[in-house]
Amino acid sequence: MDNKFNLRLISKLEAGRMLIASIILFCFQFAIIGYAFYKDAALGRTFLGAFFANALGGRAAGVGICIAFDINLYVSVFYNFFVEIVIVCFSFAIFLFSFNNQYFKFHLFEKLIRTSERSARKYETVIARYGVAGIFFFVMIPLPVTGPVVGSFIGYFLCLGLLKNFLTVFSGTFVAIVLWAIFFDSLVDHLSKIQGVLLVVLIGLCVYFFKNIRECLSGSK
Repeated sequence: MDNKFNLRLISKLEAGRMLIASIILFCFQFAIIGYAFYKDAALGRTFLGAFFANALGGRAAGVGICIAFDINLYVSVFYNFFVEIVIVCFSFAIFLFSFNNQYFKFHLFEKLIRTSERSARKYETVIARYGVAGIFFFVMIPLPVTGPVVGSFIGYFLCLGLLKNFLTVFSGTFVAIVLWAIFFDSLVDHLSKIQGVLLVVLIGLCVYFFKNIRECLSGSK
């Protein structure tokens, strides 16, 4: 078991390289948040909130928080897109380790990854009919069961190369984020006091998804 935590050994594995890359991305992510706090505490809180909203409630929640608190449209898009890249890279690395029976002692992550893996298996046959286009639209469509993490797992099951898989998944993710940003920005332009409304909706989304995650974890025990 100790060998699995050997950095040199891990770096020789595809999953290990992906894990190291995702850790670097996480460090960069929190450096961005730290710099935001240094420049403006409100900006830092918004970026931090958007990060956790993405992790718990998905890209719609993250984008909505940024738009609701007056973050520039382009900044909102690219920040949330980067957050999704970080989350997908980390999840995919843990997935590769678990799928090849190379487990880390991160039981919380393993259960979440197993849940996403079951979702990917569920839609694998349908998506396989359409190949890359199927994965792209699966990731782009804003439904609770879709998303870049599950989409990347489906790409793996369909034997897509890592580059092709990630290009497809991140393309769909970027389009989805742009659409969400335009949608929320349009709401801000047409409704007064939208921040409070959006905040309530986004909190509801986060609570809903957090409840589902907790139920999945309880069912995996």
